[in-house]
Amino acid sequence: MSKSANPTKQQLEQLALQGLSFADDHVSDVFSIKDVSDRLGISYSYFYHSFADYMGEPFWHYVKRHRLELSAGLLRHSGHSIGVIADLCGYATTAAFSKAFKQHFKESPKEFRRIAELPNEKRTIHIIETITTVAGTDIFGNFFQYDRGDKVHLPDSMLYYSLLSRGQNPIGEMIAKMNQYYSIFSKILGQVEVPQAKVITGTLDSVPVTDYEKISIFAGVSIPLTAIAAHHHMDNTFPYLMKKRIPGGHFLRLPVPMDFATAGIPMYNFINQNCKEGNFKMSGNHFFMSLNGTQSCEIYIPLLRKHY
Repeated sequence: MSKSANPTKQQLEQLALQGLSFADDHVSDVFSIKDVSDRLGISYSYFYHSFADYMGEPFWHYVKRHRLELSAGLLRHSGHSIGVIADLCGYATTAAFSKAFKQHFKESPKEFRRIAELPNEKRTIHIIETITTVAGTDIFGNFFQYDRGDKVHLPDSMLYYSLLSRGQNPIGEMIAKMNQYYSIFSKILGQVEVPQAKVITGTLDSVPVTDYEKISIFAGVSIPLTAIAAHHHMDNTFPYLMKKRIPGGHFLRLPVPMDFATAGIPMYNFINQNCKEGNFKMSGNHFFMSLNGTQSCEIYIPLLRKHY
């Protein structure tokens, strides 16, 4: 995108979201703002101001916050050591990570791991429950049983996605837009015709660590990296979609006969409870829902090998 004297709101949004996408897909990598602006084909200054104007925070502030929030999610639900989490979230040393973490969360990583209920947890869950509660919600918990799941191996994949929400009410926006985007991505899925490709939804962030108003929820098509022709098709036909690498590996798959919105809270409670009880630990933050229709989905939770 070339520089414009008077960029439109849509241009600012696209630049900011591409920057956000790059930062999310390179959480463990070393990069600079200039690397991102060069990737987008615009000047450092133009990208810097475009991101800050649209997102409401400077790019590097977002990068640091995002990495630390993802690290907090790993401390909560993964079985990784603090040193491994530091590396996964882009810190050269455990000491540097611990210092940055304590500055941001006012607790050391070790202390944070002992917290029974996170500061944002009760508020975020209450907001989501208020928006998604329907008659009979309580009975859906019966479907979220560990022994109903099966363990599967997924290949490394690339996600081509759009953000459904970016603002004050992410869950409300997701509910309003999902049917439209599910239809769009289902048609794309039909075009690529690749086994194990899926229409999925999830969040780029760590719930409930990230403030509710800053959560970014996506919908898109996940395609195994080995499907070269499909990736050429996606890059040539849908260059405007954002991209995110999804690591393959061992996953717990849990089919649930309900829509994506209703499944959200019981899914989180299921993950939280089983991690606390030691039934499994997650290998990363990349859990997601595979959408099989308007009233059916499958939950995929990445597992550490020893819990497979």
